[in-house]
Amino acid sequence: MTERIMTGDAEERPYDGTCPACKREYRRAITFTGDGVIRGELSGDVCLTPQYLFAHSELTVAAPDGEFPTKEVGAMGSRREVPVERTEVTDVWVSADPDDPDGDGFVFPDADD
Repeated sequence: MTERIMTGDAEERPYDGTCPACKREYRRAITFTGDGVIRGELSGDVCLTPQYLFAHSELTVAAPDGEFPTKEVGAMGSRREVPVERTEVTDVWVSADPDDPDGDGFVFPDADD
């Protein structure tokens, strides 16, 4: 799992390990390195800046409910909503957690629970 969400030098600690938004030490700095996405319900103690998401706790990414997301397709008179295809977490740079350098910082609950 770590290979699919980490690129670059994980040892890098932007802002010397201090969140610029709340001035607390963060566990991980996360940023998109390409067309990466995290889909689903994201929960945890985070601060969001234009460059990074600073995680102060482990992040839980639960699958979106059955009603979200959808998109409209079709021409006038035959429009319908269809589910958006699932996208895995990719192209996301994640710094190492000084307390858990081998962990990936994400929890993905089983969607069937």
